[in-house]
Parts: sequence; C-alpha cells; structure tokens
Amino acid sequence: MIKKINEKCQKFTPEKNVIELLDRVGYIKGLYGKKILENACGDGNILIIVVERYIQDAILDGIPLHQIKLGLENDIFGAEIDSRHIETCVLKLEKIANGFGIHSVKWNILNVDTLKKKINFKFDFVVGNPPYITYQEIDTETRVYLRENYEVCKRGKFDYCYAFIESGLKNLNERGKMGYLIPNSLFKNVFAQELRDFMLPKILAIYDYSTMKLFKDAITSSSIVIFDMSAKNECVQYFDIVEKKEYPIRKKKLIGKWIFQDPLNTNSQKEIKRFGDFFKVSNSVATLRNEIYVLKEFVEGDEFFSTGRLFFEKDIVREAASPRGFAKNKRELIIFPYRYDLSNNLERFSDTEMRKFYPKVYKYLKSHKLELDKRDMDTSAKWFEYGRSQALSHLNVEKLLISTVISNKVNIYKLEKHCIPYSGFYITAKGGLLLNEAKKILESDEFLAYVKSVGINVSGSSMRITVKDIENYKFI
Repeated sequence: MIKKINEKCQKFTPEKNVIELLDRVGYIKGLYGKKILENACGDGNILIIVVERYIQDAILDGIPLHQIKLGLENDIFGAEIDSRHIETCVLKLEKIANGFGIHSVKWNILNVDTLKKKINFKFDFVVGNPPYITYQEIDTETRVYLRENYEVCKRGKFDYCYAFIESGLKNLNERGKMGYLIPNSLFKNVFAQELRDFMLPKILAIYDYSTMKLFKDAITSSSIVIFDMSAKNECVQYFDIVEKKEYPIRKKKLIGKWIFQDPLNTNSQKEIKRFGDFFKVSNSVATLRNEIYVLKEFVEGDEFFSTGRLFFEKDIVREAASPRGFAKNKRELIIFPYRYDLSNNLERFSDTEMRKFYPKVYKYLKSHKLELDKRDMDTSAKWFEYGRSQALSHLNVEKLLISTVISNKVNIYKLEKHCIPYSGFYITAKGGLLLNEAKKILESDEFLAYVKSVGINVSGSSMRITVKDIENYKFI
C-alpha cells in the first residue's frame, strides 16, 4: 500500500512556489526556537529552503553556529513514507548546512506516515504540498482507515490530501500557522464539503492560481491556503494570481461551493433572479454506448439512413446534438428507440414492436446485444433502450444545449423539439421567461465570470461546471 500511494505522490514543489509558500505563511524572520513540520517532505524541496532561511536568520540574530546546529535538530521536522526519498532529503539538507560551516546535524526526518503516526508535540508552522491522490486511486484498506480516523473523510469520495489538511491543522499549537499548496478543486468538489467546513474558521488567505497549472501532469490548478489557529477574522482575503485581483470575502458567504466573487461587483439594488427558477437544466441522454447509437457518417435515402451496408429506418432515427458536433458544424444522428404520444408522454416499444416495425434497426442493435448487455443500466430498461431514462420524459420540446466544459466563451446552441442531445447539458423553459432570454443570460460576460469563479479547472482556462452551477446562477 505504501509503495502504491508513494508512486502517486511524486510531484515536487518548484523552488519559486516554495519561496512564495514560506513568505505567505510568515516563515521569514525570528525563526530560531520556532518548530516547523513538513509532513510529506519527499526529496526535501521545501525543507532545503526552510533550512537555508533558518540558518541565515539565526546568523543575522547573532546566534553562534553550535546553537544553530541544536536549533536545526530541535526545530525542523520532516516526515516521509519512502526511505529512499529520506536519504536524498538528508543529503540535500547536509549540503545546505555544510555550506554555512555546520556539520553532523542529527536531522529529524522521520520515516513515518503522519496520517497514522501521531507526533507528540505541537508546531509553530506546518507547511507542505500534500499528495494529490483521488478517491479512485486510494486502495480499499487506506480508504477504510481514513474514513474511520479523519473527520473530513467520513463521507463521500474524498481525496487523499483532505486527511493531510486535517492532520496538519491538528499538529499546530494554539498560535500556529499552516501554509499548504492544495488543488483548488476542493473549493468546489461536492465531496469536500466537510473539509471546507473544517478549514473555514482558521483560514486567513487564499492565493489562487485559478487556471494556471503549477504541475505538468496535474488535472487541476493549485492554491496556496494560509491558516492561523488564533484567527478570529470574519473575512478571507482572496487573491486571484492570474487575474491580479485581490478582495475580501466574508466567511458567512462561503456556503456550499466556495464562489470567489468581488463583493464590489455583486452589490445591486435591482431584483436578483435565480436561473433555475425559470429554466430546467438537465444532463443529456445517457445511452451508455454512444458509439453504437450515434451515427456520424451516413447517407440519407427516402426511407432509410445508411452507413456502408447497414440501413436504419428513418422513423426511429432523430437528429442528434453535441457541443463538439456543433463546433465542427457536423450533422449527427442518433437511434431513438422510443416515441412520444400527442400529450408528449414517453412511450416505450416492446421487443416484438421493435422487431416488427423497425427490423433493420432491431437487427443492427441485436448484433451489438452482447456489448449493450454490459452496460450498468436502469433496472427497468430493455436491452435495446438507453442505459438511463431520466432525461427522456421532458426532452421532446425546444431546448438549448451547453457544454459541461467552458473555456473563453460560452456557446449556446438552440435545438429543435425532435433533436436529441447526447453530450453536454440541455435547458428547457419552466415559464416566466423564454428560451431566447436564457440564451442571452448564458452568453453574457457576467455568466462567464461566474463560471470562472464556480467551475473546476480541467485544462488551461477551461472550467467544468455542473447542472447545479447553472441553476444556481443569479442574474438581474
């Protein structure tokens, strides 16, 4: 288990970000006698800067080298589960100390898992870049342990770093400070709610890299978060590093997803409306095998569509829509094994009806039955139907299509009644406002700014949003 976890932890912090992290947390001067811990130190990229600062500051304060040596042994701690990294870390620290004429330091670099091994005293500073490991990558034994021992991991699909944040805060003394470089997805991840509630009382500041990737292979951007155990602040100071913006956000406003919006830009005397009160936002249909149902290359005849030697009855094939298809101006079709009555109620075919009225489509789907049977389908779904049916009941109306990932522009596509969206989200009107109004709202600069504040960064400036994000958008 240790080896598997450790292989996922090797994203070492660049020097410029280490310097920024230590500056932000206040590890600058008056360091002698102040205990500091890095609880996942790896090769020592953070600790070498810590040691260098510690020695330089102590020398400036007139402390003799033999006392500085004792201070290094008593004040600076690291922990690492991989002994190979500990050896490299100690060699790096020795080199730094030797450069100042300090030799044979007994370094406190512990070969322990700090999530399991409790340290018996408290620290003035905890710093680090905890391992970025998703729930899916955590082995079952570790999941169980974290769920049983960490408050922030009690429910849902937690990330490994959640436990490190809780552990780090619990290692601080009553006036201690912690600076962590963490994935900014946890500000919005639904499974991080317990973590956000746990962190909020002691947060001083968030330095958000928003769309900037600090680590080449990381799937999310990062933020430096500063905590203070003696904090009684009502606001969190928020810094958007990319946009070069800074503003305070009241802690009582950080409920659910943490949305970082400048309060000066959100004050208005006009009536504020919620998008979800006027429009329904839904996931697209889920065939669970788009490669079988969606036709991307075809020829249109009088009664059939055809692809090579395969034919499909027109009455059971509909126009299909995906954000990517629209972006490429590509016409797509989809096999739609359902029908609607005159009142727009969904009707389902029996196996006999499918075979009798649509023999060519039936034969085609039958040839893929083994693959279709592998789907994790609704219990009531027939083998030739889509894997999920929740989007179908209110689908047969005019609607809008929006991608789940937004980059520098929000593109909204209008779909006709019979068109079937198989990717992205689709939007229908509840009443009170027309779809054209929804299109204007979602294509506005204000909505794009909202997406940047609430979405989870996936690549460059691209942000992933959810159905709830769109429904909860407030507009004037």
